[in-house]
Amino acid sequence: MKKVFPALPERILLIRLKGIGDVILSTPLVRALRKKFPQAEIHFLIRAFCAPILIHNPYLNKLLIHPEKSASLGEKFTFVKSLRDAGYDWVLDLAAEPRSAWLTLATGAPLRAGYSFRIRKWAFNKRIPKNKIRKYQGEINLDIIRALGVSDDGNQTEIYLTPEEMEWGSRAFDQPEFKDLKKKIGLNPTGMWSSKRWPADYWRRLASLIYEKWGFKAILMGGPGDKELLEEIRWGIEGKVLVKPGSNLLESAGFISKLDIVIGNDGTPQHIAQAFGTKSLTLCGPHWGIGWTRPNDIRHRYLQHFLDCGPCDFNVCPFPRQEGMAAHVHKECLVKIMPQEVMGVAGQMLQVNPT
Repeated sequence: MKKVFPALPERILLIRLKGIGDVILSTPLVRALRKKFPQAEIHFLIRAFCAPILIHNPYLNKLLIHPEKSASLGEKFTFVKSLRDAGYDWVLDLAAEPRSAWLTLATGAPLRAGYSFRIRKWAFNKRIPKNKIRKYQGEINLDIIRALGVSDDGNQTEIYLTPEEMEWGSRAFDQPEFKDLKKKIGLNPTGMWSSKRWPADYWRRLASLIYEKWGFKAILMGGPGDKELLEEIRWGIEGKVLVKPGSNLLESAGFISKLDIVIGNDGTPQHIAQAFGTKSLTLCGPHWGIGWTRPNDIRHRYLQHFLDCGPCDFNVCPFPRQEGMAAHVHKECLVKIMPQEVMGVAGQMLQVNPT
């Protein structure tokens, strides 16, 4: 018997329990659902650290925060019960991970959609075929609603800021050390996973080259936990590089929106840049650059060396740090991206020539 799903859902739940970049890449889907179903309540279940990215999104009615690991069993049970009691018509699992798939099933929604991954597919009654080819994650998200007959208006991501948050970025460039920059070049050397981080000495060499060849001081960007890394990169070149003032996530987004380019590891600042149309050059190692860089947009490019061991999607490089002990050296995919190569591509994007 053919399943009949609610054609005009009154209440929709989206689930994405991964990182900030993943949530940013889901915003085209949110926009498309709102335009298709203007009358519906649309809720989004995320982790607490991702909430700022969606807090001002006008297409959402409510953000739900997943309990932390430290939450009691009772708190977790109450949360799951609240999802079931909410009476969602559609639940869309954007990642089809074990936890999100289980939560999708627990809602008991008439339509539960997600990608057909192994055992997890049994949580869904609308199973989306797995992608056969690598492509942009924003498009992969949109494939879910396309399978439900919902059209989209493109894969441009978006982040909404208050006037105060946007103004913070402008005020930062009024400070004396930033005021006269001819090119605003942000460098993002940070990253949650070690396998994604370009070596610190490479960042030091890149910052030196930008100053010596182009005459610009680049701006190192990082959060509260990155102070040690930024100091390591600045060592010996303090007069050739600047450091972004401390700020929260959305103030940092306002700052990034004012830059000419962000050169960085695969991570949140690159996705923020793409959301605002700031040029971005991403240094990709174990994870496919095509999956995280908006396609057919000359403002956004990535560099990646394809070795016989990857892209492997590992968050920790399995090869030892000592050379000569294996067929590959530690983080070889990133080590092969040289500062001079980055300068060449960034120079094309900024249309600058060596002085």
